[in-house]
Amino acid sequence: MHCVLRSDDLFVIQRAKDVLEAKGITCLIKNQFASGAMGEIPPQDCIPELWLLDESWAPRAERILAELDERPQQGAWHCPQCRELNEAQFAICWNCQDSRD
Repeated sequence: MHCVLRSDDLFVIQRAKDVLEAKGITCLIKNQFASGAMGEIPPQDCIPELWLLDESWAPRAERILAELDERPQQGAWHCPQCRELNEAQFAICWNCQDSRD
């Protein structure tokens, strides 16, 4: 396994997980529910992390996540698969779960 992302913001981790899984990269979130234990265990052990199940996907996953950070803000978009309208903040179609790209 390989950690590709750490963030205090669980929504950032979940978005990255959704994007990677839409591209066929299997991953999991560690420490997803650990914030409730903060104070009982060290804070650095409570930060949500995104882990790849297969380390061989690390270069591709890191490239996808880097592109995700560099993507300019865009308006609403139509899904290339089902043509449904999606709001700008979504990278994956709400209807068919196809990627924006």
